[in-house]
Amino acid sequence: MRIMLVEDEYLLNKAITTYLTSKNMQVGAYLDGQEALDAISCEYDIFIFDIDIPHINGIEILEEVHKLYPALPVIMISATIDMDIITKAYEKGCTDYLKKPFDIKELELKINALTRSHENLIELDTNSFYNKDKNEIHHNGKVFTLTQQENKFIRLLLLNRSKIVSHYDIEMTVWGIDSQGTHLRQLVNRLRAKLPKDLIQTRVGEGYIIL
Repeated sequence: MRIMLVEDEYLLNKAITTYLTSKNMQVGAYLDGQEALDAISCEYDIFIFDIDIPHINGIEILEEVHKLYPALPVIMISATIDMDIITKAYEKGCTDYLKKPFDIKELELKINALTRSHENLIELDTNSFYNKDKNEIHHNGKVFTLTQQENKFIRLLLLNRSKIVSHYDIEMTVWGIDSQGTHLRQLVNRLRAKLPKDLIQTRVGEGYIIL
């Protein structure tokens, strides 16, 4: 598991990094907001941001992460008791909040809980993901609940990602019968309206694919 930590208190930064590393986690640790912003990457599984950090504060970095990788969890840490600031953090996409001072073991528990939850999320592109636990598509800040047939279809394509899935296999999985193509085309059109453009690609005479 790879974690980005942004905390300007050197001793706390070091303590968190040392502890999480001892738990077989990889930590990219930063003391400065601008340096952290420049290093943001989808290679991280989870982000931990202090709110009050130099140059660019944690909420501004949070906004950027949520815009680029909306499916990735972010834990905010801060000594603030200002509910307006805490509320703003949640409004900007914060997944969880931990008030200083805290036991680093509690931070580990939150990381593990969020990681288990994240396992149910499949990234479709940088602005979209599929929640296979809730049968939802999250796309450009909107949430689309899938019908049973849409859910069976998208799961089949994602299970076979980068492979062409034949019309027959799709129809048998979704309906259990050969639908002669009519129902399938209608299903694809409905689902495409909820997904990033060109995510589901047609292979004429063969089937459909998600790359």
